[in-house]
Amino acid sequence: MTTPPQPVTLLAKRVLADLDTVTDQLVGAILSADPSYGGDRTTTDDLRRSCHANLARIIQALTGEPAAGDAFDAPHTTGHRRAEQGMPLESVLHAYRLGHRIIWDALVAQARDDDAVDGLVEAASYVWELVDSYSSEVARAYRETEQLLLRRDDRRRDALMEALLEGRGHDRPLLAEAAATLDLPEHGPYAVVVLSGTEGWRQLRDALAVRGLRSAWRERADTEVGVVSLARTPWTELLQVLQHPGLRGGLSPSVDGLAAVDSAHRLAQVALRTAAHGVVALDDRLPAALVVSAPELSERLVTKALGGVLALDPEERDSLLETLAVWIDTGGSAGQSAARLYCHRNTVLNRLRRIEALTGRSSEHIDDLVTWSLALLARDLLAPSAPSESASPRLEG
Repeated sequence: MTTPPQPVTLLAKRVLADLDTVTDQLVGAILSADPSYGGDRTTTDDLRRSCHANLARIIQALTGEPAAGDAFDAPHTTGHRRAEQGMPLESVLHAYRLGHRIIWDALVAQARDDDAVDGLVEAASYVWELVDSYSSEVARAYRETEQLLLRRDDRRRDALMEALLEGRGHDRPLLAEAAATLDLPEHGPYAVVVLSGTEGWRQLRDALAVRGLRSAWRERADTEVGVVSLARTPWTELLQVLQHPGLRGGLSPSVDGLAAVDSAHRLAQVALRTAAHGVVALDDRLPAALVVSAPELSERLVTKALGGVLALDPEERDSLLETLAVWIDTGGSAGQSAARLYCHRNTVLNRLRRIEALTGRSSEHIDDLVTWSLALLARDLLAPSAPSESASPRLEG
């Protein structure tokens, strides 16, 4: 800033000489005006030190004499400290406005003693420009620290979520801290949802909150994990809320307590691997969950159960696999299968005889039906890009 007008410099030197009195006036004004000060966040001694440092810097600037060090060190320190203490920024800026008024009143009082009020009025714009600059600096420092603290809090929340998902919730101190930090109860039913991708989860979180469902979320590289408390809402309602357009995910069964969300997380991940679209519940996809949980065994199951059919040329292979899938889906009804496949029922039966011959299994044996059903499901889930995908109907788990 430019050099202050001479009437201000002379008056400011006299005010600076009585800095302790001006500081006491400001401390009293702040404590009377704002109950945020002098409570749990900050002590009266802390407030007085801050007021003294800030008043000294501003009044020193008004004297026109160079000050040692950073001219804005006091507002920077105040902004950082008040943000760390959780003091509202509005209260901090209000304290600064009171300080500005105290300084102005002190200058006016000195000017009246010297019969120099007119000269001070002419310099009023300079005084207010200076104090505004200090207010801007304290606000900037406050916001910088606030953002730093928010990032630190986010990292701590993520770390605690990760600890719970990794199974460290049985550590009592960690569990208590996680519950407090994530604002979740330690006890009661929980479910975990794992979403594919990270788009739309915030809207889902808000939708849960509207329905009174408390949740905490962990954003990962390719998934979003939500831990949802079911203390006030049944699991079935949670599943309904999760049916948002465009989301794909898996939902775990209910587990007991926040410490058990690691097992729920694993089950939700399995459920996700069975989902082609939408959010699916593990309990509704158990056969598919078995398949994706043991991919090597499932691949072997496909080979052993369908090997002879898979060796055919693509056109015949796909025709037979489609017929088998539809026949199982219709409960072994040749008539219903024929209607869905747009062919004669004898065609369906002939194809079944062909499948039996190629696989060495019988459509009349329940074990062979289960084996075929799981093999078709495994082929669908483990090889979604296979050429027969478009020809064979998806078997739901």
